[in-house]
Amino acid sequence: MSEMNSTESKFEDFKINVKLKISALWIAVMFCYVYGDYIQIYVPGIMAKAMEVNSSIETQLQFLAVAVLMVVPSVMVFFTLVLKPTINRRVNIIVSMFFILMLVVTNLTETWWFYLFLTAVEVAISVSVVLYAWHWPKTCKAE
Repeated sequence: MSEMNSTESKFEDFKINVKLKISALWIAVMFCYVYGDYIQIYVPGIMAKAMEVNSSIETQLQFLAVAVLMVVPSVMVFFTLVLKPTINRRVNIIVSMFFILMLVVTNLTETWWFYLFLTAVEVAISVSVVLYAWHWPKTCKAE
């Protein structure tokens, strides 16, 4: 048995800024939304139902609402990087909590396993955003 050498090499690591961590989480959750919507195309009956959509004002407003909803994670990637910490923290907590609530409410009756799995992952990622924002590192003020 050899003795432990005090000059043992270790893997290099560096501290990642909380803004980068949260931005990466927004990117990850955004990909989950896209993959879920893409896979959903193959669920029996979805394409047939999509072909029945008409171009009424109501339908256009529904599509606009979905588009606005899906733009939010995209812009949160950028806003997380540029907003000041105090507002950044609040916005990330509020927006993530809204998405968690929306995910749970809209998927209560879902029975497809892939969608339930993606919903669980999306909720876990959104909870991570809340936790990182909630525990945002503080700097010590000089006395």
